[in-house]
Amino acid sequence: MFLTRRHSGAASEAAIEGIPSIAFSGSSGSQVSYTTLSDKSASSTVAATIYTSLVLEFVGALLNNTGPILPQGISINVNFASTSSCSSPSSFRFVLTRIASSSAADVTTCGSNHLPTESSAITKGCIATVSVFNATTKADVDATTQQVVLGKITPILNCL
Repeated sequence: MFLTRRHSGAASEAAIEGIPSIAFSGSSGSQVSYTTLSDKSASSTVAATIYTSLVLEFVGALLNNTGPILPQGISINVNFASTSSCSSPSSFRFVLTRIASSSAADVTTCGSNHLPTESSAITKGCIATVSVFNATTKADVDATTQQVVLGKITPILNCL
């Protein structure tokens, strides 16, 4: 579920080409075609419905700003916790994270200049991790670049 070459490849390529991009990943328990989502009680339909609402909320927050959507060559990775115990979009919290553990200083938010990692944050309940990464290296970006994204999505972010 976390940033991998497979999940972030399209988002990375888009960002390298100058197109703002976000990689979204979620856990629905099974991979199914969108054409099978007509059974409203199926876990995959419930997950798709919840994740769609969260994607719209995130993109809406990101676009509700002036200026460039994202810095050049930068993309965002968003991972959603499983919907098995998170039964509605309102049960989720967006949390700014980093992909890998590091001693480097991050943007200051939630009283700290060290962001939690995706893998540690997602275990804390109904969390949607938000990590800002360099599209070329797929590594975490510096605090200054994190700050640009933080400024755009602050209204929807929460602390752990």
